[in-house]
Amino acid sequence: MRNVLFTLLLLPLLSLGQRTTISGVVTDGSDVLPGVNILEKGTTNGVTTDFNGNFQISVASGAVLNFSYIGFKNQEVNTTDKTVLSIAMEEDAKALDEVVVQGFTGVVGRARKRTESIQSIPESVTALNSEGIEKNGINNVTNFAKLVPNLKLNSSQAAGINFLTIRGIPQIRNADAPVAFVIDGVTIPDPSLLNQELFDLALIEVVKGPQGALYGKNAIGGAINIYSKEPVNTNKNNLTLGYGNANALLTQFVSSGAIKKDKVFYRLSTQFKNFDGLLTNEYNNEKVDFSREFNVRGQIIARIADNFKASATLQFIDVSGGAAYYSVNPTGNIFVDGAPGGTLSPNPEDGNNVINHDEPGKSDINNAFGSLSLEYTPGKVKMQSITSYNYVDRSLSGDLDFIPFDDFTQGETAETRTFNQELRFNNVASEGKINWSAGGFYQDIEKPFFQDGLSSDFDLNELFYGVAADVINTTKTYALFGFIDYKLTDKLTASAGFRYDNDTFKQEDHLSGDTFERSNNIVQPKASISYQATENVLVYTNYGRGYRTGGFNPAVTDRFNRDYEDELTDNFELGFKSSMWNNRFILNGSAFYTDFSNQQQYIFDLDTFFPGNYNYDKSRIIGFEFDAKLRLSKYLDLLANYGFVDSEITEGGTTGGVDGTATDLNAFNGKKTPFVPQNNFNIGLESSFALTEKINFDGSINLNSTGKTYWDENNSDAFTTNAYQLLDARASISFDNLKFTIWGNNILDKQYYTEYVPGSLFGGFDDFGWRGRPATYGASVSINF
Repeated sequence: MRNVLFTLLLLPLLSLGQRTTISGVVTDGSDVLPGVNILEKGTTNGVTTDFNGNFQISVASGAVLNFSYIGFKNQEVNTTDKTVLSIAMEEDAKALDEVVVQGFTGVVGRARKRTESIQSIPESVTALNSEGIEKNGINNVTNFAKLVPNLKLNSSQAAGINFLTIRGIPQIRNADAPVAFVIDGVTIPDPSLLNQELFDLALIEVVKGPQGALYGKNAIGGAINIYSKEPVNTNKNNLTLGYGNANALLTQFVSSGAIKKDKVFYRLSTQFKNFDGLLTNEYNNEKVDFSREFNVRGQIIARIADNFKASATLQFIDVSGGAAYYSVNPTGNIFVDGAPGGTLSPNPEDGNNVINHDEPGKSDINNAFGSLSLEYTPGKVKMQSITSYNYVDRSLSGDLDFIPFDDFTQGETAETRTFNQELRFNNVASEGKINWSAGGFYQDIEKPFFQDGLSSDFDLNELFYGVAADVINTTKTYALFGFIDYKLTDKLTASAGFRYDNDTFKQEDHLSGDTFERSNNIVQPKASISYQATENVLVYTNYGRGYRTGGFNPAVTDRFNRDYEDELTDNFELGFKSSMWNNRFILNGSAFYTDFSNQQQYIFDLDTFFPGNYNYDKSRIIGFEFDAKLRLSKYLDLLANYGFVDSEITEGGTTGGVDGTATDLNAFNGKKTPFVPQNNFNIGLESSFALTEKINFDGSINLNSTGKTYWDENNSDAFTTNAYQLLDARASISFDNLKFTIWGNNILDKQYYTEYVPGSLFGGFDDFGWRGRPATYGASVSINF
């Protein structure tokens, strides 16, 4: 295997040629410009600046480059004796006056690990650059998911416990997310960090469908890419202060500049947020959904030579908040006396949406992250090494019966230590017919996990301490990957990729003293064909294989086995991308079918006090989605998307086995997969215009709908949440270096649950639900200096 890896990594060096690689950054004099078109004069060889204004292009020696962007004067630059360029484009006032209504500028992303316009990628991609992120107030993946069809992210129970659903594939408790989560090119495997606070961003994007060929294991439903703003060569600082209801405080400071002009640059980004909470525990009249977070990130980029760049990042996150504040059904079959009156409904406006428990809940997350990226471009090939280490420490404590009764309490601690090393090679964009990338990847993950509970015996008045899990899980991964685009004709392009993963899983169980180990050898292929039917219409079809790892349970019960299987999917997709009316109307859509093997599900066995996962033998998913943008006028945009998914269990199989018994899951054949919204949509309006010569206005309003959701495998009406809608709005006024913003989320104060847990999942326990956040609103002021 080592020889194969060595050979694969050397092959790209054979592509080195005599052309010159030119790189640089394009700005408007102060801020970077993404999406600038750069063309080698007299050829069709061109590239587009990325979300940080960077570009890299392979050209003939002494070539002339043409830079063009809507509303700016074209520039021509002779590259003789130059390999690094810094281009400041000048606004063209005459052109701006002549264009009554401009079309949408293209958003660029890195869904396939290279900078491309999302309108040219044969994948379902939604992306926002820094301008879109700011306009919509995106500060976590949950807010971004509202704008993406067939994507939903909820959090419950404690800080760091997240549930992401994408195209009918849900994330279950204590398991991996169904997407690769990538920040600045580094895979973050711990799902605790999925919903971390995001700020000072250049790009956020999601690409849907299996992406294992490019991103590795667990990218069974897609990948979420997040890129921070990079250090810049000129000194710039920004201070933002904000305040909202529930004593919501925000302090954010960003500073960037040159340590050594044109050679070494830095960026420091810090943020502190406080929220006292809006949900009240009726037992002690205290707020339970409080949170506090401090985040600091430092980046350094050093241009050691014209063709050699080094980047280093350090980040620390400290989060604390409430935990275990579920609303509970007091008429269940365990707790009656001393419980509050009323009933709980999966639709909280119809039932008792009251939090009432005697044990305060608290949770914490601490994260330390560091990465080093080395880029070397000796010719037509770029070589990149990314080394990273990520540490996460998470804990929670709180009530477990969720009523004012001195009984069950819970505690949980989890750590993740991850080391990643990736080597990647790809060609620098040229006018050739082939674009490719290849490389190797190593990952080492260690996850200690401890879970316990304290309960009292009603008759004996004695306390019992139960440890549900005390394990250390480790995973070692070696991977090889490759991807290639080949232009069969001017209009027809074929793409193919693969990834080979060798995974070794090991669990040390401190309760039983046993050690379990197994290995996987998985190949994840991907193929697509795209056809540029017209200049503005792209149609495509693709196939991908997805793979999400299984694992080990703490015991064998009649509800689950000692281990649970890996998930495998075969996904087929047909889609189109189009723009019309001089880019004033953009409409993208796709339909997909997924054949799902070993879909994972979670359950808590109250008889043994053990949590565990099990598998359905077969499932299938059918769905479609649309995403549209319409520029109604010079000042008003209409944005809309819709996603539909039908996720069904087709062969349940059996699971568990104590004394020859097992649970028959075939009773669920034909049932919809739990935790999956049947559809979602978002309708939004955005407006930007100049109030005066120096004062500008930006505003947005979005109505987001989450469709009907089944919370149990029987699809019982009693455990089904109806569709609900949330309304968010934001407006800002900016002049000179100041910006004032007001915002509101869930401004109609809709009551909803982000998780509803039927008692059947807990062996007869009460039903309980996790309340969504009520209306929040606030204001902020930001100054650049």
